[in-house]
Amino acid sequence: MSGLIVVVLGVAAWLAERGSKSLRRGSALSDWPAASSTIRVGVPGSARVASVAALVGVGGFVLAGPIVGVVAAGSLVGGWHLRRRRRAASVVAERDEQLADSVRAIASALRAGMSVPQAIGFAARESVPPLQATWSAMDAALELGLPFDDALDQWVFAVGTDDARLVAGVLRLNRRSGGDLPTTLDQVASTLRERHAAAREVRALTAQARLSGTILGVLPVGFFAFLWITSRNEIEGAFRSPAGVGAIGLGLVLEGLAFLWIRRLLEVR
Repeated sequence: MSGLIVVVLGVAAWLAERGSKSLRRGSALSDWPAASSTIRVGVPGSARVASVAALVGVGGFVLAGPIVGVVAAGSLVGGWHLRRRRRAASVVAERDEQLADSVRAIASALRAGMSVPQAIGFAARESVPPLQATWSAMDAALELGLPFDDALDQWVFAVGTDDARLVAGVLRLNRRSGGDLPTTLDQVASTLRERHAAAREVRALTAQARLSGTILGVLPVGFFAFLWITSRNEIEGAFRSPAGVGAIGLGLVLEGLAFLWIRRLLEVR
């Protein structure tokens, strides 16, 4: 029994450690405190999640057996990972939505006679969170004397989207070859708006398919849980044989892979 408890605790700690690695990657922008703060989305720390998952796993082990304990601990940590990823994806999507307005603000500032660094400071003042933090960090870096290309690279890394790389490429190209930058930025802003409108339309058209994939993925697990409640004696027989345990484990793995595959096919890029 003690060995199984150790296994439950080890699984919970390993899953939480994977979450802590992604949290450390989000904290890598130590020189950009405003930008990195938007990457940390306010979810409880990995140590707390590991502790709670370990307690839940041990409780499930004591009440219903080792498999329930491992599944309970893994579900808790997996839900925490999913919540972090969904909230981080929401922040990235919100930044992309705000980027077109910021590009237009830079173009307006340039038409008013400001330089590019001054226009970026203007965009930082006119933007709203979460994108505002990245512009403010870039403006502060430029005021401290950081070269423009380096500050732009850090801004692209902080935002981390294809749209940000497009804007950065336009700014770099203008610094090297010159040209009518305000007009170019207006065209970029229009392109970004069209891309976002197309992405929203695709997501609307694939909403039914994504919902169907979620239902088909959850349905076998829900049916198994229903049988566990109504016919526990028959279901417990599967846990008493290696073949039954292997079949249940293989089914869960295939369910997870199918769910990820469907989500991958319907992902809007």
